[in-house]
Amino acid sequence: MRLKILFFFFFLGSLVTQGQITGAYQPAYDFKQIDSIAKVGQSNTNGMLIDPSLIRDRLTKLENEIPLNYNFVTHQFVEIFAFRKASFTKKMLERKDVYFPLYEKYLKKYGLPDELKYLSLIESGLENKAKSNKGAGGLWQFMPYTARDGFGLRVDQYIDERYDAELATDAACRYLKQLYTTFGDWHLALAAYNTGPGNLKRAIRKCGASDFWGIYACLPKETRAYVPQFIAMTYMMNYHWDHSIQPENWVIDIPKDSIMVSGYLNLSILTKLTGFSLDTLKKLNPHILSHFLPKNTQNIKLHIPKSKFDYFSQNRVKILDSARYDAKGKVQELEDDSDSTEVDEEEEFDASPSYTSKRFSYKVRSGENLTRVAKKLGLTVSALKKTNRIKGSKLRKGQILYYYKSVSTKSSYRKSSSKRSKQSSRRKHSKKKKSSKKKSKSKKRRKRR
Repeated sequence: MRLKILFFFFFLGSLVTQGQITGAYQPAYDFKQIDSIAKVGQSNTNGMLIDPSLIRDRLTKLENEIPLNYNFVTHQFVEIFAFRKASFTKKMLERKDVYFPLYEKYLKKYGLPDELKYLSLIESGLENKAKSNKGAGGLWQFMPYTARDGFGLRVDQYIDERYDAELATDAACRYLKQLYTTFGDWHLALAAYNTGPGNLKRAIRKCGASDFWGIYACLPKETRAYVPQFIAMTYMMNYHWDHSIQPENWVIDIPKDSIMVSGYLNLSILTKLTGFSLDTLKKLNPHILSHFLPKNTQNIKLHIPKSKFDYFSQNRVKILDSARYDAKGKVQELEDDSDSTEVDEEEEFDASPSYTSKRFSYKVRSGENLTRVAKKLGLTVSALKKTNRIKGSKLRKGQILYYYKSVSTKSSYRKSSSKRSKQSSRRKHSKKKKSSKKKSKSKKRRKRR
């Protein structure tokens, strides 16, 4: 144990000396943070499983526009991804070919370093539907307000374009370019992407330095690990073979073609008439959260399996008209609506063929949770929680949940008018009966007289 401690201080001293020679500032290492996220089984006398000089030399060869500094922190993360998290590294190798061509296309378009494609691995693990506990979503983990206000992405209960790989990648590239223009340093730009420009500026003022390693101690814990993780993942994606990590089950994207759609569209009918399942459409279109597109849809990209696209193109007008006609002809019902009741059923609307949101209620069954109910109703959990002002995640049996669906105002008008006509016909019929009874009584009285 004493040998390990002596070696560590000797190693740290060499880094400080190197920093003094090159003029680079080395961080005041947060050992608690390193121990919590980078604890690796130590089998060698020096406590390291990979030769430090090997990693340092390879990072030097890989370095392009973004500095790939070698130090104790980056070494620890390399060992994490090589040993403890080898399964994660393997999964990234199996998924990368689905997204890397798209990343490379947009990085080139905006003149950004190609190695930024590795950042998404740290952000989302190349999981398009990834969502953090803070609400960030998609491959590039945008917060809803940043996506909407900063980059014009649509984020609501029906469509969330943070989950559209192409739109999200385009927005991420614009954001990274904006951050680099602001801070003039790639490590600072990456840190700002993680913690926000405001937090980064406060860390710069607090520490009085202008580089990532200089403000390391003033950053949030998560952000301290962010840049070292990026460097370590860049290393592993290029030298995984030397650490016995290789992909086995390559993830293959479903070949697809795209169309732009606007207005109401019932996706269940569209998929049925085109000849593929709604589940397949949801896999191809993770940005579409419901089983229909609402009336305010404007130029939303809809992906269709390539194997079905020729048939769809030949019958496009017929298929789209059928999907839209269904909305005009009748209100869409749930597959299992035994506990679903319509609220404000007597509400009157104009007979014009437009649509409106209508409130429905749902009675919670035993054993159901928010996720299950949201999926059943074709909504997102966040939308259901927001509508019902639910803070936690638990539901109780018999609880009434309210939600909104887009329905045709014309059909509602017909429904109410038909009810009125039935009621009026009943009244007329009852009046006739009463009048006939009165006449028969009067006739009987006359005969007696």
